[in-house]
Amino acid sequence: MFGYFANVQMFRKFLLSYILILVMPLIAGFIVYQASIHRIMDYASENGRELLNQAISLVDKKLDDIESFTYQLSLHPEVHGLMLLSSRSDKDFAYNLYKVKNSIYPYWSTYFRNFYLYFNQIDTIVTPEAAYVRPEDYYRGHSYEGVDYEEWNKKINQTYLSRHYFPSMLANTGKRKEAVITYVQSIPPGSTSTPKANVVVMIDQKEIASLMGRISSQYGGSVSVFDNQHQLILSSGTGTDTDTGKSESRYDGTAGWFSSRNQNHDFIYIEANSSANGWTYVAALSKKKLYKDVNYIQTFNFLLSLVTILVGLAIAVLFAYRHSIPLNRLLGIMKFPDLRKPADPYAFLSSNVEEIISSNDRLQNQLQNQLPILQDTVIRKLLFGGLSSSKEAMKQIEQANLPLQGAFGYAGMVKILHPLQAMEKDMMDEMNVAQLMIHNELTAAFFDGVLYCNVDADQVAFLLTCATRFSRQEEQALEENLASLIRRLEEQYSLKVNIGLGRAFDRIEDIPRSYDQAVSALLFDLSLNARPSFYKYKDSLRDENINYYYPIELELRLIHAVTNGESEEVSDMLSTVYRENAENKVLSYQAAQQLLAALQGTILRIVSKTTELSPVVTDGIAGAMEEMMTGKIDLLHGMNQIQERFLAMTRSIHERKFIAGKMVITQMKEWIKHNFHEPDLTLHQLSEAVDLPEKMVPLIFKEHVGVNISDYIEDTRINFAKSMLIRSEATIEDIALQSGYNSAHSFRRAFKRNTGSSPSEFQKMMRNL
Repeated sequence: MFGYFANVQMFRKFLLSYILILVMPLIAGFIVYQASIHRIMDYASENGRELLNQAISLVDKKLDDIESFTYQLSLHPEVHGLMLLSSRSDKDFAYNLYKVKNSIYPYWSTYFRNFYLYFNQIDTIVTPEAAYVRPEDYYRGHSYEGVDYEEWNKKINQTYLSRHYFPSMLANTGKRKEAVITYVQSIPPGSTSTPKANVVVMIDQKEIASLMGRISSQYGGSVSVFDNQHQLILSSGTGTDTDTGKSESRYDGTAGWFSSRNQNHDFIYIEANSSANGWTYVAALSKKKLYKDVNYIQTFNFLLSLVTILVGLAIAVLFAYRHSIPLNRLLGIMKFPDLRKPADPYAFLSSNVEEIISSNDRLQNQLQNQLPILQDTVIRKLLFGGLSSSKEAMKQIEQANLPLQGAFGYAGMVKILHPLQAMEKDMMDEMNVAQLMIHNELTAAFFDGVLYCNVDADQVAFLLTCATRFSRQEEQALEENLASLIRRLEEQYSLKVNIGLGRAFDRIEDIPRSYDQAVSALLFDLSLNARPSFYKYKDSLRDENINYYYPIELELRLIHAVTNGESEEVSDMLSTVYRENAENKVLSYQAAQQLLAALQGTILRIVSKTTELSPVVTDGIAGAMEEMMTGKIDLLHGMNQIQERFLAMTRSIHERKFIAGKMVITQMKEWIKHNFHEPDLTLHQLSEAVDLPEKMVPLIFKEHVGVNISDYIEDTRINFAKSMLIRSEATIEDIALQSGYNSAHSFRRAFKRNTGSSPSEFQKMMRNL
């Protein structure tokens, strides 16, 4: 059976075609498989980066707690008292040591396990548990592996260090050895000379590493931390010595990136920097673990491809046999030019297609029905420049049976004046009727010498041709005929149109040029109130020097108003732009397009520089701008759409600022409610509480509440005092202190200023009611 098929050319051609079709999806599947692998790797990298950033936040929070702890110690009065002692012979030395030890003991039980203070002037170490007048005694129980006493005392205790972290080292922390990161802060801070004291905190490396454990547990890799000098601080996960915290990771200074010492390419490296201290975190993700899912996809893809090939080959053989039989029978009944069968059956059938079609009346009728569509397509190609040569143009004109009178003539454009840009169904129906009226009037005016097609819902392009060049008298008659056509459409159908006419062409290839000139001849700003007119391309040249009105000062004011959320100001400025360009100027099509492009550029600048816009508004603006750039739009409707975009941005920014301001005002009021009783209440304290610059606090409060913040604080204090005067038996002096005043005198003056009466008068009046 297969030997027989091998001798049949038609079967072989079908079989080859089906095999090619079968191979294409297999190739696509392979591409999808490769893309899936890359996507899995990219997803792992993205997820690993997200986990790494989360770990950085946790570590930064932990380190911030340590730095806050050392800052609290630097402000402790007992610590300051001991720092002032110049020698151990001072009479208060022992007592001060006792006070410092007791004062830092709560920190040891609450926050950290291993820390001490070294006082340089008296060469003494104080811990929460004991005081060591001989630092070597402390060193024997808390020594670093590989660091002798002199090096430890000099580098850690007696050197000025600010927020300094020593890399992970093995250290004795009492009864056991463990890897620790040593943090040192000299006090008082800010001095570059020999410190008076150093706060030394020994941080358990495992405690920090546990914050980054999700990455190593999920991806089987490791995380290494380097300081801003590219020195390894600590590491956790695969390839890390859990006792020392050392890692195979290193920094390649010549190349400028982090990598593994073994260079076996078993890991994917992800880097991220901490904005808090400049540390670099390097995560190494194990490719072996990531490839588990990839191997499953690879196996599944191979089995699926194998099954597809086997089934596809069987189907290809079946279809090749079934489809080749009818064609072989057709070749068997057809007459050949000689007794031998043709070498290429496909070529033979192709050469006889024209005869087969011509003998089929049904196909001829179908082609005749499609002739208007074909003619419309050819007219569009003639106008828009879709034909590469005059030979091709003449061939398609003959095929479409177009009644072209010759290679001379004019191209023109009829534009319907209407008020709407986005047309609804009823408006579209009216436009279709209007275009039909224009078709009929063009045919009545020029008979068979005109060809036309609908370019847009409100535009009809036409082509006037003749066998010879138009004379001057014929040009004048043509212009009068078009002007009469405009009047006739308005008088008989109440249809207002503008007609633009390009320069004459004398070759088929010049038709697109004449059509472009006709489009340029039409004025851009068209409305129902405009007077229907006829424009020639040479007449439109006088308007080319008219520039649009949109000065840089107005653009800057517009950007400022949008970013401040001033909707009325934005609307007024855009109205000014439209009024100046639509009423005081007569813009050409190009000038109006340039104005709309300039306004779109302003919108894009605001979007690119403003972070207060919501994603919904940004996406909406991007879609609208793309639609405007790809479509044809007049000045009125273009300005309306642009104004909508400007107002949408303005309202979005205003809403976000209002919500943010409202939240800040709520925080301010809550803080004042809980702290108004403090006599030394300052704006600096309030600004730190709400995380705003001190100068901004009274301005924002005044803008949103309507009163000065000082008046609001005084009202809060006086209202509290009123309630105390009514329900309490406390004296005026006590109420003054509880209300936040330094003295009864200042309280009485404020109460009198606020209520119009003294505290005693108010109390007496309220109790007599």
